[in-house]
Amino acid sequence: MDLLVAFASLFGAWFLVLTIPGPNFVAVSQYSVSDSRQRGFYIALGVSAGAATWASASLIGVTAIFEYAAWLYHLIRIIGGLYLAYLGLNIIIASFQSSEMISNSQGETKDNLSAFRLGLFTSYANPKTAVFFGSLFIISFPLQAPLWFYFATVAMVFSASVLWYSLVAYFFSMKRVQIFYNKFRRTTDKITGSIFLYLGLRIIFTGK
Repeated sequence: MDLLVAFASLFGAWFLVLTIPGPNFVAVSQYSVSDSRQRGFYIALGVSAGAATWASASLIGVTAIFEYAAWLYHLIRIIGGLYLAYLGLNIIIASFQSSEMISNSQGETKDNLSAFRLGLFTSYANPKTAVFFGSLFIISFPLQAPLWFYFATVAMVFSASVLWYSLVAYFFSMKRVQIFYNKFRRTTDKITGSIFLYLGLRIIFTGK
């Protein structure tokens, strides 16, 4: 019973965090509305795999490594921030192009693997996720939990992430939403690109 309560607590805390818009949400929503539902789903799988990776890393003690090797944390943070800023600049530049030019320039990146990879790298871009999991597990993880509970926790993080971001991808790839987006594509892309750029720079300079 104690394990069930702890598991429910972990699930509730993680799902609440999922619903707070951040780089993962922006990536899934942007590429779902501008491209296709399928691409949005694969990006959702990528960011979910990234979240599960950070959860696993926290469980095996990577958070402690970050504490003793702060340079490693800052290095990952800067690389991740630069990646988000790069995505933002690409979206802003594309907002000045015609739809045909965008379609041609994205031809090589529309496969499912590249979409998954984009989501994965977006999730990896913020190592503070590992710090969050470390804090959450200290508070809610039961002492002397059996091995299966560790695997169940990582599976829960992945499954909850897939559920939430798949819903996001489904909504933003709806025909009505895409029609509205296409009417204001240049403006919305500039806004989305600016958000990515802001998030990337914020991670680089503030670590948040």
